[in-house]
Amino acid sequence: MTAALSGHLPAVANPDPIPATPTSRPSLQAVAVPVRSESDGRESTFRAMYDAHVDFVWRNLRRLGVAEADAEDRTQEVFVVAHRRFGEFVDRGHGPRAWLFQIVLRVASDARRHLRRHPEVPDGGVSLERASVEPHQTEAIARREALTRLDSALASIDLGRRAVLVLHEIEEMTAREISQVLAIPLNTVYSRLRVGRIELEQALARHGGDQ
Repeated sequence: MTAALSGHLPAVANPDPIPATPTSRPSLQAVAVPVRSESDGRESTFRAMYDAHVDFVWRNLRRLGVAEADAEDRTQEVFVVAHRRFGEFVDRGHGPRAWLFQIVLRVASDARRHLRRHPEVPDGGVSLERASVEPHQTEAIARREALTRLDSALASIDLGRRAVLVLHEIEEMTAREISQVLAIPLNTVYSRLRVGRIELEQALARHGGDQ
């Protein structure tokens, strides 16, 4: 974990303001994936992939700027695309997470473009600020505040650099793995990671992370 993260956050196993799982987990039927596929084996494999990675998809959509109110629909969109392209999936040693993240990144980009064209938030932004019920302990409240600062800081970083930061610092992928996932040169990964860390430190300072 970089100093940008560890220097401004309480010691936690996963420094992530986004819950690990959605409050309401989308079902496979809700994703509108056909219950029949070319073979029972393919259907079973896809269902297993969905069950294992739906939470990964949901939380990374949130990390990449998708509003909580839209995260379930965008999760459905990711798996609709994944199902349509499932025949193209080849595990090159990184498992389905790498492949799914490519789809997540495109869906998140589309969501950001849509938000720029339609900036109004139907619920007035309540869903973006809604937090899980906090314990009353002072330490838990301080942790929550620090995680909120991290969430706000990440939101201010360019999507490409944010994707590299998320994959490296939170999903713990190596630079070489990130290069393959994002289909960018290894030197570009290092460059985005270096600049992203600087931007994250600056953003954390602006959001009170240096307190």
